[in-house]
Amino acid sequence: MKRDLNLESWKVFAAVAEAGSISAAAPKLGIDPPSASRVISALEKSLGGVPLFDRSSHRMALTENGRMALEAAKGMLSIHDMLLRNLEAKTSSMVGPIRVGVPPALLQSFLMPFLVGFAKKYPEVQLDLAEYTAGLPVSFDSKQGKLDLVIAYGPDPVHENYVQIHYGTGHFLNCASPVYLARHGVPRSIEELSRHTGVVFNSPLRGVSTRLKRGTEEKEVRFQREFDFSSALSAKSAAVIGAGIALGMADLHCYRELQKGELVPVLPDWLFPDEELYMYTTPEALRLARVKTFIREYRETIEPILEESRRTTLSLLG
Repeated sequence: MKRDLNLESWKVFAAVAEAGSISAAAPKLGIDPPSASRVISALEKSLGGVPLFDRSSHRMALTENGRMALEAAKGMLSIHDMLLRNLEAKTSSMVGPIRVGVPPALLQSFLMPFLVGFAKKYPEVQLDLAEYTAGLPVSFDSKQGKLDLVIAYGPDPVHENYVQIHYGTGHFLNCASPVYLARHGVPRSIEELSRHTGVVFNSPLRGVSTRLKRGTEEKEVRFQREFDFSSALSAKSAAVIGAGIALGMADLHCYRELQKGELVPVLPDWLFPDEELYMYTTPEALRLARVKTFIREYRETIEPILEESRRTTLSLLG
């Protein structure tokens, strides 16, 4: 790189000009005098051999070109310092937008009170929320513009440059309403599900699987008929009113209904594989205090809920 395009070179030049000698300026710059001398010589060379200092005197006096260059260098260094201060202020302040992609069921069932409270606590932070339903690989694109943060299942093996924050594990179970089971009977095996109606959640966010595991054993589930939903909340509502047996429902979304007896576990030994819960952001967005604060307070809100849902389902599953 040409030295005249290097801001650090101009910093050395200005320090030497103001100190009156290389030996006086070098300690302030944190370099040794020979290094400072080489920087000045290289800077003059990159300017086409224009001398910035009159070396005929003991003190390094500026030439006419040097005096003009010093004024310009001070201006450049001042603008650079102001830029850094402004960027630091923007990074550390709780001011500005946060664009977050959130799974719809999570947003509607659990996060509204948190989001309203966050907005009241930090009134100068603008929360822009997008319903996020895409699967992997994670995308920060949305109709609202580039997202700063995405909440989804993971990990993402494609984008190693993304910041991937693991904050929990999603557990799943099969369940149905007592109303449905009283009418159609309780299945005692995977094979008996072929005489039942299935309620199936099918979304790119999590995908769908009709295979359940019990230890090392794995079997394909075949229902007599199915209701397919792209909304986890719609699938739950259908199960609650007795539409059929919900396959692989997230315990986070049904533990309250399990507590109230509106849903009960079915074939509790046969499980849908766990999914890891992740937040995704970029290194640039993570430098912002408002994004870091949102991530911390989101975890403080959701992690106790995840623990409660897990304790509820484990107590029912025995």
